[in-house]
Formats: sequence, structure tokens, C-alpha cells
Amino acid sequence: MPAQKDSLMQQVKYFFIRGLDDDADIEIKRKAILINVISLIGILNLVPLGVSALFRDNITLGVFDLVVAGVLIVLLLLLKKIGYHLLMSYFGVALAGALFVYLFATGGIDNTGHLWCYTFPLFASFLLGSKKGAIATSILLIFIFLIFLIDNQSFITASFSRDFKFRYIFSFLVVFAFTVSFENLRERTQQKLREKNTKLRETVSELTKAEAALKDSTTLLKATIESTADGILVVDEVGQVLSRNTRFGEMWQIPEDILKNNDDQKLLNFVLDHLKDPQMFISKVQELYQTDRRGFDILDFKDGRVFERYSEPLMVEDNRAGRVWSFRDITDRRRAEEERARLQNKLQQAQKMEAIGTLAGGVAHDLNNILSGIVSYPELILLELPEDSPLRDSIKIIQQSGKKAAAIVQDLLTLARRGVSTNEIVNLNDVISEYLISPEFNKLRAFHPLVEIETSFDSSLLNIMGSPVHLSKTVMNLISNASEATVEGGTIRLSTENGYIDQPIIGYDDVVEGEYVILTVTDPGVGIASEEINRIFEPFYTKKVMGRSGTGLGMTVVWGTVKDHKGYIHVDSELEKGTIFKLYFPITKREKAADQKPIELSDYTGNGESILVVDDVKEQRKIASKILSQLGYSVKLASSGEEAVNLLRNDTADLLILDMIMSPGIDGLETYERIISMHPNQKAIIASGFSETNRVKKAQQLGAGTYVRKPYTIEKIGMAVMLELDKENKAA
Repeated sequence: MPAQKDSLMQQVKYFFIRGLDDDADIEIKRKAILINVISLIGILNLVPLGVSALFRDNITLGVFDLVVAGVLIVLLLLLKKIGYHLLMSYFGVALAGALFVYLFATGGIDNTGHLWCYTFPLFASFLLGSKKGAIATSILLIFIFLIFLIDNQSFITASFSRDFKFRYIFSFLVVFAFTVSFENLRERTQQKLREKNTKLRETVSELTKAEAALKDSTTLLKATIESTADGILVVDEVGQVLSRNTRFGEMWQIPEDILKNNDDQKLLNFVLDHLKDPQMFISKVQELYQTDRRGFDILDFKDGRVFERYSEPLMVEDNRAGRVWSFRDITDRRRAEEERARLQNKLQQAQKMEAIGTLAGGVAHDLNNILSGIVSYPELILLELPEDSPLRDSIKIIQQSGKKAAAIVQDLLTLARRGVSTNEIVNLNDVISEYLISPEFNKLRAFHPLVEIETSFDSSLLNIMGSPVHLSKTVMNLISNASEATVEGGTIRLSTENGYIDQPIIGYDDVVEGEYVILTVTDPGVGIASEEINRIFEPFYTKKVMGRSGTGLGMTVVWGTVKDHKGYIHVDSELEKGTIFKLYFPITKREKAADQKPIELSDYTGNGESILVVDDVKEQRKIASKILSQLGYSVKLASSGEEAVNLLRNDTADLLILDMIMSPGIDGLETYERIISMHPNQKAIIASGFSETNRVKKAQQLGAGTYVRKPYTIEKIGMAVMLELDKENKAA
């Protein structure tokens, strides 16, 4: 029933306003409805009244009523056809006024026509408004006055008493006044409603714009937050999640079900489970919730990730409403910083070792020149002394002391990384085995009786290119170092193996990909503190017993030897648990040559060949001359490169022995360059107390032969001279 009632009301409403636009003003709709209602009421009254008047032989009144009814019907049809127009209101009021004047003058049926005039103020005011309605009603009132004044005329058929006239005028004025006042009140109320509606529309428009702007701003803010690489989380004062971006869930690796369910407790538990220090995380959060200040800290994860955490208070009208948390993944940056610091430390270490090496190399050069006499002269004296001479033992002691001093100089050259020749094919198993039966090892065992040595050799171990002497010294230093660390006794394990490194190993050295022979030395000793590992290869840095550990260069020599062999060192140590040294040497596919027979003095004696010795140090010239003369060569001497060049302008020599470093004047390379410009086939060997430098190699590229390091020994210089001269003879 309510639905049917609403439908009927809609149909009635549609009937009255049909022909009007949907957006027509409400006043227009009201007036259109009034015209419809008044016209319908008029038609429904005028038609029966007109017919009734005709039956009563009041032809004029009946015709007039029916004509007015017809006009109202036409007015209704026009209203439905063309819609409401203001002229319709004027016409309707005028028509009603004319009808009411006629009825008032003629009296209508049973002299009741005057009653209709009471409705005119209502029609006029409602259709024309209070002002225009008042004017129309006043015009009608004038006609009524005129009728009252001339009611004695023949065309005025209605009759009115004097008393009726006064009462009617008063009552009409009352109706008139109330109608106008009510309509005026309605108009003023309607005007206020219009103004409020206008303001309301403006407010709605502003709110709509504000809503659109807010929507745009929200969309922009969301897009901005989603586009950032940081994780954003917004929470209220009690820790409830208000908002977050996608990146937050991704970087924290939070399962989708926790994010979708908005379960704050599960979210917090998940976060805490992945942090190294969850208690610090919670305490920092609680601390910040008590203040309005910003927050910043670093979060370390169990899996190695590192986040920066920023926090800003969420303020609403100067009141704290929660916090905005921003998380930035700095794992890669932290690793890059650590890697940069590690590389910087390695660079500083390398620069320090290079500086020390440069100093050591210079000192070694001077010491080698000084030691030449101590090493070389005893050997010459022993050649001349009879076997039963009581001086032989003393001379040998001098010679051995000189060789020991020369070995220390060799350590300095190794430190300088300029003294190791790595051109021999070596099997590391042989080097270790030979050391373990040497007098040096037996002496070491005497110092450490509680230490045992255990070996595990790979029987198929590949060869390396290296220096057996320096590799043996490296093994000695590693075992000595391990023995000193194993203060309470234990087993030191040495093992060798072939290995292929397919991924770089990051440590003291970065071991690159490749095939290696790996020497591992493991001890159960006291270990090395992490802050000391980078210092163990520094010269004279030691914690060993003074007076028992040699020169203090042991581990430095290990480092220098491994570097000269193009190898790497990896150290792994823990306090009170021991240390593992792994040495990586690049392999060679070459095989060792068969053992050669011992060299005899007769193998390197000469046949009077002429040799020019060029050296700026007088003692070195005398030593070389003495040795070479003893070996059967004809010796000439030159104290500088310039003297040698001038000497050979008009003379020749079968072989030159060139000191590489001479001062003042030209060095060995420039001397050789000038000489071969005169004698292109001039043979030469290089001698120096320093090391095999790039200038030595350049001289060899020009034709110079063997490099002989001072101090001289008879066998070393004799074999070098013989081999170089033998090349010439074979070529001839």
C-alpha cells in the first residue's frame, strides 16, 4: 500500500507539473500547480453552475460560466503543451477578476456571487506575488466600491443593504490583509531559503572541490610514498597500523597473510624475530612515543641486512596522533663502506710495506758491498791454504759468519720484494721434507720439545715456479711461528693439496680464481686477536721470545716470498683456539729436470779469456779481480761506466761484469747501451748488491746474460762467467 500511494502521488505531481523542465525553479512549479488546481476547481464549479443557471433561465450567467470554464480548459491545455509562462498567471487572475466582478454585479445564483470575491486575494497573491497580488486585489476592490455606489442601475441586478456593504468591505479587507501578509512572509521566507540554498550550493561546490583536491592530494601522496625506495609505516598513539606502503612489506619480507589481516601483534612479533637486538628496537620505540622529537638509529638483522630507521611524530592540530616510521635498506652501502675500509687498510699496509721495503733494499745494497770481502776472501784463502793448516777452521768460521750475515741481507731484499728469483720448478712436498730433516729444524725442536709435527702430503701435488731456498725459509718461519704459539704443547699440522678456487676468498689477501698448490699450517696455540692480524706481517712486529726468533723479519719474509711467487695468504685465527695459515701458490704444468751431478772447480775455470770488471767500489773490483784471476781469466778493471766505455773504444774484452748501480756517473744499463753501440755482440753479465730491477731486465733484453747478486762466491761468479762465455763459443 505505501508503494502504491507513493506511485499515485508521483502521478498526480507529474500531472500538475507536466510541460515544465526538470530543473525549473520551485516558484515556477508552485505557480504552475496553483494554476492547474485553480483551473480544475474553476472548471469543476463553473460547468455545473453554468448548466444550473441555464436551467433557471439565467441565460447570461450560464453562458458566461460556461465560456469561462472553456477558457480555463484552453489554459490548462496550453500549460501542458508549452509549459508555464508568467502571462498565464496574469491572464488567469484577470479572468478570475472579471468573473468575480460579473458575479458580484449580477449576484450569481441565489445572490451568492459576492462570496467568490473572498477567494480573489488568495489567487492573486499566490499567482502574482504579494505586491502584484495586492494591486490586482485593490483593482477588484475598486470595482466592488463602484458596484456598491451604482447598485441602483439597471444592469446591476444584485441588491445590497447599507449594513451589508460596510460589513463586506471590512471582511474583504481583513481577508485581503491576511492574505498579503502571509504571502509576503512566505516570500521573505522563500528568499531566505534561496539565499541559504545558494550558500549551501556554494558550500557543496567548495566541499566538492576540496574533496577532489583531497582525492588528488591523497593519490599524489600515495603515489609518492609507493614510488620511494624506503619502507613507510604510519601508526597511531597505541601502535595500531594506520597506513604503509608496499615497499615496507617487501623490505621486511613480511608474509602477505600478516599484512592483509592487519594483525599488529603478529606484525611486531615477525619484525622482532628477525632483529639481532629486538630489545633495543622496542625500547627505542617506547622512548620515542614519550616525546615529540625525531628519531634515528640503525637496525641490524640476523641475516646480515642493515636498515636505517627514521621517525617523525604525526601531529594533528598540534596534538600528537602517532608516528611515521621510515626504513631504508643500507646493506649494500654498509658492505661497500666495509669493503672500501678494508681495501684502504690493505692499501695503507701495502704502502707501509713498500716504504719499509725500499729502506730495506737500500740498506741491503750497502751491506752486500761490505759483506763481499767477508764472504769472498775466506773462500780464496781456503783455496790457497793446505788441508792440514790450523787456520782453515778459523777462516771457515769467518766465512760462515759472512754467509749468515748475507742471509739476513737476503731477508731484507725479500722484504723489499726485489730479491727472490722464482724461475725454478719446485715441488712443495720436497721443500717441506728437506726442511724437516735439516739442522735448523732439529734446533727448533730442541726449543719446543712438547710440540709435535704432523704432515699430510698430496702425492699428486703439482709443481710451482719458485725459489727453493726462500720457500724453505717460508716453511721454517711458519713452523717456528706456530711452535712459539703452541706454548702448552700440541700438534702442528702441515698439509699440501691441489686446489681450484672458483670464487674469490676475502681475507688478509683476496685470493682470486685459479689453480693453486695450497700449503696449510695449523696450530692449536694461543691464536691471534682480530685487531692484530693485519700487523703480523709487519717487520719486527712479534710476540715471540727475544733472542730465540732470529731477526724479527720471519713473517715479513713469508709475506714477501709469497708475493714474489705471485701467491696469496689467508689467515684464520681465534684466541685460545689456534691459527690456520693457508698459502696459495699458482701451479705450473712443467716437470722438474733430473738431478745434476755436483759442480767441481774444474767445471768453471777459464783459459785466459779477457774480462772487464766495471764497479764503482774499489773493494768490489779487487775481490772480483782476485777470484777471476784465481780461476784463470785475464782481468781488466774500470771504476766507472765512462772509464769502461773509453777503454773499449780502442780495446776489446771477451766479457763484461757490470755493476748495475754506480755513482756518480752512468749506471750499468747506460754503460752497456754505449758499449753495444760500438761492439754490438759484446757479452756481459750483471752484478749488484741490490736486486734484480727493471733496468737489469732491460740490460738483459739488450743482450746481457746472467744476473749475479753480491757478495760474490767463487762458484757463483765462476759458473756465471763460464755459462756466458760458453754461449759465445757455441754460437761461434
